[in-house]
Amino acid sequence: MIGVLVNKTSLGLVAGLASVAFVGYCVYFDSKRRSHPEFKKKLYERRRRNRKPEEHEGVPILTDQRSIERYFMQEIHKGELLITEGNFERGADHLMNAIVVCNKPGKLLSVLQSTLPVEVFSLLVYKLNNYNMNAQRQTSINDNLMPGLVADDGSVE
Repeated sequence: MIGVLVNKTSLGLVAGLASVAFVGYCVYFDSKRRSHPEFKKKLYERRRRNRKPEEHEGVPILTDQRSIERYFMQEIHKGELLITEGNFERGADHLMNAIVVCNKPGKLLSVLQSTLPVEVFSLLVYKLNNYNMNAQRQTSINDNLMPGLVADDGSVE
């Protein structure tokens, strides 16, 4: 009975010492790694490489041409799929998003006019007109404000 107790005690003691040694080695290795002069630079570069472009709800970064092209193709594809499924309203929304970021919207509109059904194209033109009116109204509101004031559109959040 005493032999079993000694074995359990010594086994527990050895396991405890091994775990303390392992944790000590990890702390030592981590402090050496962090004190290395290139550590922060390499960490920053790795995080920058792994970071995805910051897109808020699929909206592209307007300074990145590749992001705009990806967003344009994505919105055209979503719009076409929704229109073929019969969801004209949401399909027109996605096509409108593509037109807004397109660098030649007139050309795209002429292609869409020849390929889309008449009711979908008229819905798209209606949505574009509303978008343009809202954008103009928003810029005129912002132009009439004193510097430093924020426009309130009256919506309750």
